[in-house]
Parts: sequence; structure tokens; C-alpha cells
Amino acid sequence: MAGASRVAVVGGSIGGLTAGLLLHDLGLDVEIFERSGEALRSRGAGIVVLPMTEKYLVQQAADDRVSLQLTWWKYVDGDGRVLAADADKFRFSAWSAVYRALLTKFPHDRYHLNAEMVGFDQDSQSVTARFADGTSVTADLLVCADGLASTARSILLPDVEPAYAGYVAWRGTIHEANLSAAAIAQLADSMLYQVLDLGHVLVYAIPGADGSTEPGARRQNFVWYHNYAPGRGFEEVMTDREGVRRSLSVPPGLVRADLWAEMSRLTAQLAPAIREVVLETPEPFVQAVFDLESPRMAFGRVCMIGDAAFSARPHVAAGTAKAAADAWALRDALDAAGDLAAALAVWERSQLRLGRSVVARSRAMGRRSQVEGTMVPGDPAWKFGLMEAGN
Repeated sequence: MAGASRVAVVGGSIGGLTAGLLLHDLGLDVEIFERSGEALRSRGAGIVVLPMTEKYLVQQAADDRVSLQLTWWKYVDGDGRVLAADADKFRFSAWSAVYRALLTKFPHDRYHLNAEMVGFDQDSQSVTARFADGTSVTADLLVCADGLASTARSILLPDVEPAYAGYVAWRGTIHEANLSAAAIAQLADSMLYQVLDLGHVLVYAIPGADGSTEPGARRQNFVWYHNYAPGRGFEEVMTDREGVRRSLSVPPGLVRADLWAEMSRLTAQLAPAIREVVLETPEPFVQAVFDLESPRMAFGRVCMIGDAAFSARPHVAAGTAKAAADAWALRDALDAAGDLAAALAVWERSQLRLGRSVVARSRAMGRRSQVEGTMVPGDPAWKFGLMEAGN
């Protein structure tokens, strides 16, 4: 099929798993290689679940949803008054819930942990991936879904690196049982969004650790975007309490107490329900916001998908959806074409267009909210979406 019968997927997160599942279902011999020594964990982060993110679970696995739906997108002011409300009915989940659901669908003996790719070699007939433990695997196609810190991209496009956007996302989750009745009531069927002075914050429900989606048994997830200038400010927030400089995120339990105390003082500007979620969250963490845009995605018998090739700011909520879209488009291209090079050429053209569009929209949104201060509550252009706002 398109000159590929054996496929190696490097990176076993949502994008890599979606690609592995789709190509396995296509009848190809697929193995997934994940650098981590254990099944991945998300540190409790919530995600917006666009249709493409759980398309495999919905279409291929008997509507096996792991997300919950909230009817309302509500903008509130600092007193909690509703400024605008739309019945958008977006879906939300925990990153780990989507990952685990996909992982259970993939053959256990074809998903390899502690397999860190350090390089690869290819010729006209095959590609061989080499791993840190000295082993290697030869395949017809190597799909690199190894994320923002992609080893594949560092080899293929050494000059293309993530660019810090000028701000980070403070994040965290709390079980609803630890919130007041008033806060639970306001958040029951709504995502709350508040526009701040050169910043914004949102809170939404995600399933509980046991998968429960009932109000009172769920968790509430907050995301608070805050500016830190490149240089000293950014270096400080990315240095954990043990003095270790983190590149992408500072995990729960390792955030510096003085930095969180500073953010806690700033909660005076937040709506009461949002403030309560933020202040009661037991272990907040930090994710730096980056842009990444690759000029190519296909290189002979090697291709890059998801954050390895494009990483958009979170405002369009399309990170996992873009990775899944890359996987679905790859499946379709390989199924339709009789030649691998032709299949990858068709696939690359469409996914480059999509990646550039997503990154451009997310950059524009970030500029409005964090730099210009022109974000307006209720703006219909400020919506989650993969293809466009709201879609």
C-alpha cells in the first residue's frame, strides 16, 4: 500500500497513537516507540476536545467518548457578572483520559516504552531508526510524532526551533468536592472566560480521575496566561524550586513558592468562582507558550506530524486535533496512492497549509490578548477550532 507495509512510529502520545491505530487498521505492520520508560502522564492537564481529537474513538471504537460537554462559553468580569454568553457546546477532557483510551485500542506488544530514538538512516528502499539502547528497527516509513522537543526535527531541520511567545500558562486542576456550592453552580454547565489587562484566564470542567462527568464529581481545570519578558523574567519562572531550569514546563510540586505567591496576590482581579479554583488548586504548574512552524513535513521515507512539525499557541485549542488530523490525512494518502513518495507529497501539501493556518490564527489571538490588549469579551472570532474559529 503506497509502497509501505511496515511502519515505525516514534512518539507514543495522542498523535502517535492515532497514527499507529489508523495505519494498523489499514492493514500495515505498525510499531510505536515511546522514549518514556512508563505510560505517559499529563500532570492533570485538561484539554478542549475538538472533533478531530476523538474522531478515532467516536468512529472506529463504537462512540467511545472520554469527554464531557459544557453548553455555555461565558465571559465574566471581575465581579463574576456575565458579559457575554454563547451556547457553543464544546467538549472537554483530561489529556490522560484521551491518551489512555487510545492506548487500550493499540496492540500492547507493539507499543514499546523506554525507546528513545537518537537517529535514523534511509535509502530508496527503507529507513532504519536507531535507539539509545543500541537497538534499531527497519521499516518502509518512519512517522515522527515526538513532540515539541522532536529529535527528528533537530536532525531534519536543525535551524527550526520553538520560539518563546512572551508568556506562559499557569495551570492546575481541583476536584469539585473541594469547591463551594456557589462556585460549582456557576461552573456546572459553563466554561468561564475572563479578559484581563494584557492577559486572560479560563476555567472549565474535565472528568474526575475516575472518569466521572457528573457535576460535583468532576475536576475543574484553570489556564491563566501571564506575560514574562524574554530573559530574566522567563528564566525565573521556568526555574523550579530545586534550581533546575526547565525547558517546556515546571511540573506540579516544583513551582517556586515565591512565584506562586505573586500570582496568588494577582487573583484579586479574578471573578469569584475563577479565583476560588485558582487559589484552592493544590499543585499548580507552568507551561511555557511557544510557536513552531516547519517548512517541510516529508523527507523521503520520514515524515513529521503534530507538534514535531507545527506547534500553535493554545488559544485555538487545536494541538491534539492538529496531530490527529495529520494522522488521518496520512492514512487517507497512503490508502489512495500506489507510491509512497506520491502519497507523502499529497499529504504534505495539505498538512502544511493546515499547520500554517493554525499557527497564524493562534499567533494573532495571542498578540491581541497579551500584547495589544484588544481582546473583546464575546468576540465571535475568538473561538476554539482547527480549520477556523468555531470549526
